[in-house]
Formats: sequence, structure tokens, C-alpha cells
Amino acid sequence: MTTKSNLLAVWIMFGVFLLLFILNFGIHSDNPMPTARMWLLLGVWAFLISLVLLIKNKLPLKRQILISLLLALAVAAAYINLSLFSMIEVSIITLFASLAVFSTFNRYNSLKLVFLNTASKKSVAVSLLTGIAVGVLLGIINLMLSGSSLDGYSIRLAYFKVALSPAIYEEIALRALFYALCLSMLHGKIETRAQKFTVWFMMIIPHVLVHTPDSFINGGIIPGIVTILMYVILFGLPFAVLQRKRDLTSAMLAHGIVDVIRFCFMGLPY
Repeated sequence: MTTKSNLLAVWIMFGVFLLLFILNFGIHSDNPMPTARMWLLLGVWAFLISLVLLIKNKLPLKRQILISLLLALAVAAAYINLSLFSMIEVSIITLFASLAVFSTFNRYNSLKLVFLNTASKKSVAVSLLTGIAVGVLLGIINLMLSGSSLDGYSIRLAYFKVALSPAIYEEIALRALFYALCLSMLHGKIETRAQKFTVWFMMIIPHVLVHTPDSFINGGIIPGIVTILMYVILFGLPFAVLQRKRDLTSAMLAHGIVDVIRFCFMGLPY
């Protein structure tokens, strides 16, 4: 298939996902809830993408397999004493997605996302400090938008443990993996405006959409669209920029800090 037809295939896949997103509102069932159904659907999509990329590019290096296993174990730890099903589901998806990301980047090395910029001690420090700074800034903005009072807060180890899931799972399986998919479908070339737009779009929008069904249900179409735009500008785009312009570690760190801050002031969502 040509690059143009592969680009079209990416958009057709997203079109199917968008159609299912819309049809999801017509399912009259509270178990699972509409938002939970979309998270499950996106997870299944990510798992299938991972399998396709792994079949195409084979397993990555042993060191990368070890890193993938450690990431999956960290995500599994987030669900200890919470949900056995979620622990198994999310850790498996994280493992396969991480393997697929590494294997794809090994094949298309020139445009790969760096896991951690280790060019020097300074570059490692810059990545960590950038992730912390962005996470704190976005975490504060998130609290302000939520209307939560900053007067009372609590710090618990459980908050840091639970934050491992969004920090790792969402940044690897629901963002970096979609970059890897586009990179593979475009044969390692991201050159035209259409290609560049597609890559940014796929890194941001699918992950944003699964956060918004409740906004559409409770507020309607306009508030739902406003929520999508807000999530894109404040969270999806910054995390995607960190991944592409710095490294995956800075994005994971920033994402995790945003959630830890929210948990400290608003508690866990379950």
C-alpha cells in the first residue's frame, strides 16, 4: 500500500472509533458506564494495534523487553487492592504496547520517541525537571478549573501508587503507541502537512475523547465539545509535545504529577 492509502487507513480506523464513540451514548446500560465503556474500547484498540506492530516488527531488544515488563509491573501495582480485572487488563495492554513501541522505534530509528534523554547527566536532569515543572503547573490549573478548594489536602502513598497507571499506561499505550502506529503506517516518514497533522491528532484526540462522555451526557453537545477542546489544549497537547520534543519519561512524570496533585486535594475517584 502507498503512503497516501495508509494515511487514509489511519483516518478510517479513527472514523470507526468515532462512530462507536457516538453509538456508545445510545446504549442504555449503567454497567459499565458510558465513559468506562470507551476506556475499555480504547484499551482493546491499543491492544490490537500492539499485536499488529509486534507481528510486523518482531520483539525489541532484551533490555527493552525488561523495561516493558517493569512498566507493566508498575501499572499493575497501581491496582493492588482496587480491581483485579483492571490490574490484569491494563498491565497486559501496557506490556504489549511498550514492546510494540520499542520494536517500531527500532525499525524507524530516525523519528523514534526517546524513552529518556540520556545524552548527558544534564539532559537527564532537564527531562526530570521539565516533567516536574509541567506537571505542577498543569496540576494547579486542573485544580483551579475543577473549582476545588486549595485549603484542605492530604498526602497518602496510595495517591502516588494509583497515579502510576495514568502516568505510564496512558502515555505509553494511549499516546506513544498511536505515534508508533502512524510512523509504521507512513513507512518511517512524517513529511507533509497532512502527515504531521495526522500524527499530532492521533497522539491527542483518541485519549482525550475517552475522558468526555459524561460531559456530553450531563451538559449536552456544546459543553462536551468545549471539554474536548479544553483537554486538548491543557493536557493532551502538552503531554504530546513533551513526548516528541523531550522524551517519554518527562511526559509520564508530568502526567503522574497532575494526577497526584488532584488526588491530594480531591481524593481518589473511586
